[in-house]
Amino acid sequence: MGIRRKKATVDPNVGVLRTLRVKDFAIVDDLEVSFDTGLNVITGETGAGKTLILRALAVALGGRVDGDVVRAGASEAIIEAAFDTSSAAVRSVLEDAGFDAGAEVVIRRVVAETGRTRSYVNGNVASVGVLQSLAPSLVRVYGQHEHEALRRIETHCEMLDGVAGLGLTVSEMERRHAAMQAARQKFRTLEERREVAGARSELLRFQRDELRQAAVTRGEMTTLAAERSRLAGSERLIALARSVDHALYSGEDAAVDVVGRVIGQLREMEAIDPDVRETHAVLEGALAQLEEAGVWSSRYSARIESDPERLAAVESRVAEISRLARKYDVPADALADLSGRFEEELAGLDVSDDDLTDARQLFEEAEREAAQWSRKLSVERRRATRDLEQRMDAELEALGMAGARFTVQFAEPGAEGRVIGPRGGDELEFMLAANAGEPARPLARVASGGELSRIILALKTLGSVGGGATFIFDEVDAGIGGVVAEVVGRKLKVLAMAGQVLCVTHLPQIAAFADHHYGVSKEAAGGRTVTAVRHLGGDDQVGELARMLGGASIRQESREHALHMLRAATESARLSARSAR
Repeated sequence: MGIRRKKATVDPNVGVLRTLRVKDFAIVDDLEVSFDTGLNVITGETGAGKTLILRALAVALGGRVDGDVVRAGASEAIIEAAFDTSSAAVRSVLEDAGFDAGAEVVIRRVVAETGRTRSYVNGNVASVGVLQSLAPSLVRVYGQHEHEALRRIETHCEMLDGVAGLGLTVSEMERRHAAMQAARQKFRTLEERREVAGARSELLRFQRDELRQAAVTRGEMTTLAAERSRLAGSERLIALARSVDHALYSGEDAAVDVVGRVIGQLREMEAIDPDVRETHAVLEGALAQLEEAGVWSSRYSARIESDPERLAAVESRVAEISRLARKYDVPADALADLSGRFEEELAGLDVSDDDLTDARQLFEEAEREAAQWSRKLSVERRRATRDLEQRMDAELEALGMAGARFTVQFAEPGAEGRVIGPRGGDELEFMLAANAGEPARPLARVASGGELSRIILALKTLGSVGGGATFIFDEVDAGIGGVVAEVVGRKLKVLAMAGQVLCVTHLPQIAAFADHHYGVSKEAAGGRTVTAVRHLGGDDQVGELARMLGGASIRQESREHALHMLRAATESARLSARSAR
């Protein structure tokens, strides 16, 4: 299965989802959808499968999934997504994974009935981690529950940074914070090592000196064991050696005498029969060896002495080596290297005053640099806040919240100053005065769900232009309608001018602004229900808007209203584009 790509020239700073193919995924049989730049709107009746398409895309990008999504009767589900992008972040992820980084990224994920998955990027086997690393640079999804993030105060700083375009400044803050943490850890490690080094060093020195004094050499235990055996059996060895000497060489009827007489006899035989020559030669050689063995046994017996003092010394040395081997729980031969290991550990424990001073200075310098950048980031945030508050008030008024005031409140540092984290030292919270004349209160506590939806949409549209990824809005229009819905549509249209936006919506006021309109429906095929997607244009688009306006029964009035909405949206978009320029 392969995606049929739709080629296009793409702004290198903009990522575009070109094609999505889904096979045997839930009620999707085999579906391929081609998208383009601009505002791509997906509509359809409730339950037709609009959000299912976005869910399949999320799975392709490393989202969690199990075997339940595999269509009944199929053994596996397959999702492929093809992107055109020259994003530096995408290129970095691909290169780190060992893949070639071009202007095209094709992701393929296969989900088996068991829930096991296989993933591929540009035909190469890839881990889910690679997909998840690629995802933020390819798509940004803002769902209908995205506004819940506003209820968590800890997300407000990150949202402000995103809207204000402070990404590079924050990245440098994160780098300096990481450097400060590393320097602090190194300094603390040296301090701790110095604290524990005293007792440990004393023990290591004692052990090192004990082993040095013992001076055990490699193989010494084997040599001592052999010597101990000889010394312990010296008297028996002497007796046996003398007996061997007597039998071979020095005794009456010694072997050399007997063989000598036999050789004389063979010599006479050889004079009569030359065939005896070979046996004669063999005994001549044997006689030479017997004489050599006899001389050796004589010398050996003279060399062996009974030496009780030496035996006692050897026994003592063996006992000492055995004790050390048991004490350090190593083979006897390993004792020779153990003192060197203790010496190395001692060197590692040695923390000089200079080392500690250097580490402290590096930490203090890294701390100063982090604090300096934290102050710079804080200044930029406060400067951006003034502009954001004005723009947000205008955005909220356009979204039907006339008189509302959006403010950002910064917490003052305590007596000991602010703790610097990866995002600096600011603690801030979004505040809202929902109506004119009311005091600003914490947004997380006073804003309704509908107000939060509009606020998050305003924040995202203010901060998303030029982001580089495809922006996906999944029914963020929940709870709005009428004039406000038209404003949302216009904002999404303006946002899409910078790249690509996908939007799932129930509102015709938004759908009317679509550059590309897709209708999702459920159809019967082969006795089974499947999801189908059609690109709508002309009369089909008018009919879909009329359905959204009037329900199942589409009247002429609905079609005329839909046609009017399309014309009005086109004119509004033209004016917005002129204003944007």
